[in-house]
Amino acid sequence: VGWEIGKVIRECIEYWGMAIANLISIFNPEKIILGGGVFGPAVKFIPEIKDEALKWAQPISATQVDIIPSALGGQAAIYGAGYLALANLADQ
Repeated sequence: VGWEIGKVIRECIEYWGMAIANLISIFNPEKIILGGGVFGPAVKFIPEIKDEALKWAQPISATQVDIIPSALGGQAAIYGAGYLALANLADQ
């Protein structure tokens, strides 16, 4: 069972790396922030995900991007909803 879990985690790292490589190659961002409810527990794999992304992304863009965990973690949606509510009140 343990090797199966390891295989699933390895595949997830590969797919996240490929997805991030596509973002890097298309948009050339300065920073990619990973986090949230679905991704939250996987933040410990960010170094491996970055290594995988570097295999697939455009070489120059890949060396210029910073991939970091979200400071808000799984709370980002709550902060965003609160901001929208306050902004809506301010507009009225």
